[in-house]
Amino acid sequence: MSKTKTYFMNEIEKKVDDITNKYIAGLISEDVATKDILAIDNLELVDIDENNVGDHLFYAKEDAKVEAII
Repeated sequence: MSKTKTYFMNEIEKKVDDITNKYIAGLISEDVATKDILAIDNLELVDIDENNVGDHLFYAKEDAKVEAII
C-alpha cells in the first residue's frame, strides 16, 4: 500500500474515532454521529458506508460497555 493511501486512511480513522468517542460519551446523538461520519471525504477507504455506519456505532458502544465492566 502506498504511503499516501496509508496517510489518508489514518486521517479518516482518526476522524471516525473522534466522532465515535463523542457518541459513546453521550455528547452527540446517533443520528448526528451517523451524519458526521458519512460527511467525511473518502470514507470508503476504511470500509464504512451508509449501510454499515449504524453497525459501527452500535458495536463501538457495546465494546465500550464491556470495557467499563472489566
